[in-house]
Amino acid sequence: FTSVFAQGSSDPATRRWIQGEMSNFNYLMHVNTMAGRTFNDLTQYPVFPWVLADYTSEELDLTDPRSYRDLMKPMGCQTLERQTEFRDRYQSFAEMGDHNAPPFHYGTHYSTAMIVTSYLIRLQPFVQSYLLLQGGSFDHPDRLFYSVDKAWASASRENTTDVRELIPEFFYLPEFLSNLNGFDFGERQGEGGTIDQVALPPWAKGDPKIFIAKNREALESEYVSKNLHHWIDLIFGHKQQGESALEATNVFHHLSYRGARDLDKISDPVERLATIGIIHNFGQTPHQVFQRNHPAREDNKRIPKQIDTMAESLTRLPSAVYEINDRIASLQYSAKLDRLLCSGPSRINIAPTYDKYLEWGFVDGGIRFFSTDSNKLIALFEHVHVSQLSAVLFVDSQTLVTAGEDCVVSVWTVTYPSSHTVDLQPRGSLFGHRTAITTLAASSSFRTLLSASEDGQILIWDLNRLEIMRVLTPNNNPRVSCARIHDVNGTILVCRDQNLSLYTLNGEVIVEQNV
Repeated sequence: FTSVFAQGSSDPATRRWIQGEMSNFNYLMHVNTMAGRTFNDLTQYPVFPWVLADYTSEELDLTDPRSYRDLMKPMGCQTLERQTEFRDRYQSFAEMGDHNAPPFHYGTHYSTAMIVTSYLIRLQPFVQSYLLLQGGSFDHPDRLFYSVDKAWASASRENTTDVRELIPEFFYLPEFLSNLNGFDFGERQGEGGTIDQVALPPWAKGDPKIFIAKNREALESEYVSKNLHHWIDLIFGHKQQGESALEATNVFHHLSYRGARDLDKISDPVERLATIGIIHNFGQTPHQVFQRNHPAREDNKRIPKQIDTMAESLTRLPSAVYEINDRIASLQYSAKLDRLLCSGPSRINIAPTYDKYLEWGFVDGGIRFFSTDSNKLIALFEHVHVSQLSAVLFVDSQTLVTAGEDCVVSVWTVTYPSSHTVDLQPRGSLFGHRTAITTLAASSSFRTLLSASEDGQILIWDLNRLEIMRVLTPNNNPRVSCARIHDVNGTILVCRDQNLSLYTLNGEVIVEQNV
């Protein structure tokens, strides 16, 4: 991967980011993946930058450059005094002339398993990983992650053994800041008090969701967009190693770099285990993705036209674009086909090519696939439920969900052996409802399914494991008329007549309003 993406702008994702077609968050996730970082390995967890430096103001001003961290410098150089100290340290090690231990600026790393688990210590299963690393008990309360401001102060100026960066959860997961599981972390010294949820900046108003939203807004701000390529150079690019790293005060312990030691050539088992332990516990520098300066993002000042601001320029066509002899349940526009696709309440146009559509609601309780061009039947599957179908949904082109009056949700795998054939294979059935299911919603990004029944019960399912995750308690007006799951942030929208409710993906109520 490194050789393929080393040219920077030759990567299609990099070009999209440069042109402003990809968010900073998504691009950083892409670069982390290319560098071998993964959520499945705590020692190589995705790395994200501190983007803000203001954690004390009552209101956060994202138009003020002083509110931001200096992305041109690593965490060890956020103050001049700190940078000087680390450079002096490197010079001292260099003067020793130990060829087996090359000089370095930092004896600790910006990403380790301990850093990741300490950030996520309030959540399962990360707390178990933390306890495993810590020998079975929590560290001293004053050394735990209990305050965003204190963590920033430690990593940016106060503690020379702390140069940690952030993890992606700081930009999308408010739950990790709350002690939802009620863990007893003890009390800090003096009048520090009991450690519970993470202390937030004043501008977050004590609400983790506001903190995450502001932090994400800062990540996507104009200032960060203009300077993010400098930070990428430090972590994933040409300033990661060699002379450029030395000039940028960005040299870490040599064992943190890929290929520093060939473990297969260490014959002494004790030394081999010790080396592995150092690599795992100290931290691993990501694979170098870019060999040259990462290009800056283009200054794209174009503001996309919004429907609410362009309403006056809308003109109604003199004749109908398309007519169907039924109630219109959905509208879809296919840019590839340059066609507007509409469907009735018992029909689904199948993305992404829209060359097929599915219909249900027949006496046999089955589903049928048709060709869009010819309207000819290409596949028929009878009795997919023991009763009539009440809702059908495509999560993606290969995952179909059906629900019926039998209170069962079924998940199917759809394959297309040829352009004129369709095959349907069952993945599993989900049980939990006591009345007929009326509404389905899904998110392919979060692999999450929502099902609602006539009695107002709402169940949230994990589509990977086909297990229930949450039950949302109905309010005084239980009948759900429609629901959606936001594919970017996971927010769940539920409509009950004139009442709208917003939930987090974990079922916490954000707002309820009568419209």
